[in-house]
Amino acid sequence: MDSFRNVASNSIAPVDVRKGSLVLGAAEYIAVEVAVSKIVRSVLNMENRGIFELAFIHALSIPLLGGLGAPFGAEQKNILSATGGYTQAFYDGAKGIPAVLAAQWVVATASRGFHLPWFTFKDLLITAGSKAITRPLVFSVANKLPDTLQDGFLVIDALVTRQVAVSNLKMKS
Repeated sequence: MDSFRNVASNSIAPVDVRKGSLVLGAAEYIAVEVAVSKIVRSVLNMENRGIFELAFIHALSIPLLGGLGAPFGAEQKNILSATGGYTQAFYDGAKGIPAVLAAQWVVATASRGFHLPWFTFKDLLITAGSKAITRPLVFSVANKLPDTLQDGFLVIDALVTRQVAVSNLKMKS
């Protein structure tokens, strides 16, 4: 029963208006992810997805970040700290790739019906690369952002850390 409650609370947490800082953090996260994805897709002349489709995919990935990233190691490091530097930020960003791919499949299933996941290799590389480089980019400017924006990123980090802690997929110590 706890697992069901965790799934339910993780699903609504990013849009729960009672938690203003979490909603702001989710909006920041989604905006940065969409911007990086649009830029990478534009530079590489990839299929240009709409902003709303990308925003929806990244919004759907938030409840999955910690759970699907849990098998790849400990919880995310604080985005504002220098612990691990760019390498750790890249690694933490890459842990979110399974969540974005799962969210893409959900969106595709909603629009086309149930199907086996199908991604072109180029689409897979662009999605993975965009996801992995976003966190180091945010890490490079996070300490220069206003406190309100910093808090938003910290709240998303705390959400992901909580998701990892209760995930059934995490590595056993």
